[in-house]
Amino acid sequence: MLSRNAALPRIVIVGGGAGGLELATRLGRTLGARHRAQIILVDGSPTHIWKPLLHEVATGALNTGEDEVNYFAHGYRNGYDFEFGYMTGLDQGRRAIRLAAIRGHDGSELSPERDVPYDWLVIAVGAEANDFGTPGVAEHAMFLNTPADAEKLRHRVLEQAFRASGGAAPARALSIAIVGGGATGVELAAELNHTMCELHHYGARLQPERVKISVIEGADRILAAAPPSLSAYAEEQLAGKHIRVLTGSRVAAVEADGVALQDGGKVEADITVWAAGVKAPGWLAGLDGLETNRVNQLVVDTRLHCAGGDCIYAMGDCAAAPDGDSGRMLSATAQVAHQQARYLADELARRLEDKPARPFVFKPQGMMVSLGKHTAVGSLAALVGPKRDYHVEGRGAKLIYASLYRMHQAAVHGWVLAILLFIGDKLRRAARPALKLH
Repeated sequence: MLSRNAALPRIVIVGGGAGGLELATRLGRTLGARHRAQIILVDGSPTHIWKPLLHEVATGALNTGEDEVNYFAHGYRNGYDFEFGYMTGLDQGRRAIRLAAIRGHDGSELSPERDVPYDWLVIAVGAEANDFGTPGVAEHAMFLNTPADAEKLRHRVLEQAFRASGGAAPARALSIAIVGGGATGVELAAELNHTMCELHHYGARLQPERVKISVIEGADRILAAAPPSLSAYAEEQLAGKHIRVLTGSRVAAVEADGVALQDGGKVEADITVWAAGVKAPGWLAGLDGLETNRVNQLVVDTRLHCAGGDCIYAMGDCAAAPDGDSGRMLSATAQVAHQQARYLADELARRLEDKPARPFVFKPQGMMVSLGKHTAVGSLAALVGPKRDYHVEGRGAKLIYASLYRMHQAAVHGWVLAILLFIGDKLRRAARPALKLH
């Protein structure tokens, strides 16, 4: 790809997830558009969708074609260049990354392997599912880590739902097991329940009460990162939707017809979804000179600078970043990536001016978990005054949850376009089915 100005310092960002895209946008507007640096975003997909929405993509509640961000067009409008391709290697001596060849649908090579030089490099490639070596997960479980995973799960759910309700015989039961009682597993369970109700309204003979959804969690409660009262509220809401919650249940293996537990029990399932944990991509452990931990995350300091790297940073789910206050590792959440993107946008601008580095300090803002179409649960950190969390539940919490995506859109597009997108979403939803059924 032709750059705007090859003589400018080059800041290369690998990974166009929530954090990487926001960082590229901020740097593109402040440095790229003003010709102070060339900003390059690298990703193996041409489009972006906000990862916390994947459970809605998986159930058909969200149409990816309407909510995706095209990197080529977005970069043109926001002052950065986009390089299409997957990173496969790093050469610190030459200050360049290697991108894999690009191939078409028929397997033909569209673009050969190539190098992208950098002056500063930011790695923000996210994470992938972690099966912890559990037998049968790769063969029999489905995942919810990428848009492709979500689309595959959506088709599987539709196929099984219509199979269960088809024919002249009475509809048979449909069983779905979700391994992992964190935010992803809980939100997916609630959204699947809503989907089955909508399918019944559309004429599917499968009664919602004939759909057995189970959430399997090894800890003693779901949403273990949340206060116990919020976990209890979430479990109560799931029970009201006839969703079974199995806490203290450790998985021994995933089989073709369900999940075998370590205590000898078994959860029968037509569909098993693995949402029990994440790890960074394995290829990060082979990068030139960089240090990784046991789950392949790049080890970084309080400035997000990679151990063993020169002018290389890492952020988001692929980085093992210490909390500036406690020293504990930060969780892999969207709010961590958002704050790291804001920090690096300022920090890299300071580096261009040879100003001293400042540490990254994470400011917890609470957590929000969707429990269906009209309800959510969460905690909000106090912005002023004593440090405490305020618990929110029900419809008010759902409004706050929905606003998180609008804030992401504002960070990526600006508030004017974000408001127009919100209006457009409302108009489309008034004229289209509640679910994508094709």
